[in-house]
Amino acid sequence: MTSMRLRIFLLLVLMTSLVWGGSVIWVQWQTRQEVQHVLDRRLMESASMVSSLIGEGQVAPVIRPPAPAGDYEYAQQLSCQIWTLGGDLVARSSSAPSEMLAASEDGFSERKINGEHWRVYTVKVPDTTYRVMVGDSLAVRDGLVTSVVQSLLFPALLGLAALGLLFWSVLNSGLSPVRRMAQALAARDPKTLPPLDAPADASELHPIVDAVNHLMTRVKSARQREAEFTAAAAHEIRTPLAGIRLQAQVAASTSDPKTRGEALSQIQSSIDRTALLVSNLLTLAQEDESAIVVPEDRKWTALSKLLDPALRDPRLELPAQEKLLLIEPDRFALVLNNLLSNAIRHADKAIKIAFETDREGSVVVIEDDGQGVKPADLPQLGQRFYRPSGSTSMGSGLGLSIAKSAAEAHGASLSFMPSKLGGLRIEIRGITTR
Repeated sequence: MTSMRLRIFLLLVLMTSLVWGGSVIWVQWQTRQEVQHVLDRRLMESASMVSSLIGEGQVAPVIRPPAPAGDYEYAQQLSCQIWTLGGDLVARSSSAPSEMLAASEDGFSERKINGEHWRVYTVKVPDTTYRVMVGDSLAVRDGLVTSVVQSLLFPALLGLAALGLLFWSVLNSGLSPVRRMAQALAARDPKTLPPLDAPADASELHPIVDAVNHLMTRVKSARQREAEFTAAAAHEIRTPLAGIRLQAQVAASTSDPKTRGEALSQIQSSIDRTALLVSNLLTLAQEDESAIVVPEDRKWTALSKLLDPALRDPRLELPAQEKLLLIEPDRFALVLNNLLSNAIRHADKAIKIAFETDREGSVVVIEDDGQGVKPADLPQLGQRFYRPSGSTSMGSGLGLSIAKSAAEAHGASLSFMPSKLGGLRIEIRGITTR
């Protein structure tokens, strides 16, 4: 498992090392240029000094004796020669070779003598026949630059190590809100799932906290629905099972064929109701687990292809012109067929599916001419296991809940109201039609 802290630390160290290395290269180049300039100036000054002595007539066989032990190495390598214009060596320092350091041209030049590279400054002594050559070894110059860079390298490495420790310490401190949030999550009561508090010192974590709190809210809501669903389902299943058991006892204890037949008929009705309830429970559980319908899953589908052939009823009136709906066919078929099934159970002579338009857009309408629902019961329609007062239907109270859940997955909504036909009118809003 990759550590975010370690990854950030290594990236910081890598970036710092690159910048540090670039700085060292630049310092080395800049130091070399400065050292070359300083040493060239030294050669010119030395040559000028010797030239002035010659101009005063002070020429000696050897200008400089051997340097005593312990003298600065560069001073030992500075060499001087005095030549006549005719090519005769008049004098030289102890460190200078016997071979001419440079050609006859004045100014700076470089030459290799006995495997050693020299940088030489040559000047002709005015009003004389002498030429002064002062030079030093390029190897010594390179050694001087290397020495300077090496003297800078140790502090640079030490500074890099110190920066690494500071980086690690700062990262530990900067990531402390993450650790606190992890501890707060671990300490949450799984039964209540209270929301997290957003850390005041880490605004970057606020979106994560908001997302986690939103997830906790959804989990709590899902758990609450699951608990209510389980309790209600257990109650709804227990009721027909108790009826089946009672009717079975009646059928087993009576010798009257008529009573036994009625008991068996009631058992059959209870079994049918239980089968319908179990089927609706499975459908509702599957719908709860399904995701929201995304645009990629929607396609234009004809209304006639969505209706279950088993629900074709002579009382059903469809639109005169075929209509297309932009929906996910399988899931929206749940909406229409459950609503249509509900209308068929309660209708008297007329069931109607129509398409209307208002200021909010298209509206799909399903209505019937049945007894309708009392105004006090309308707000509760669509709740799980809810059946209006006085209902004699064998329904489980889940059909409208399934339709509502599938419609909401499409971003649509169901509205319940009295119908002008006399029964219930259901409006589906939020579905694109043409």
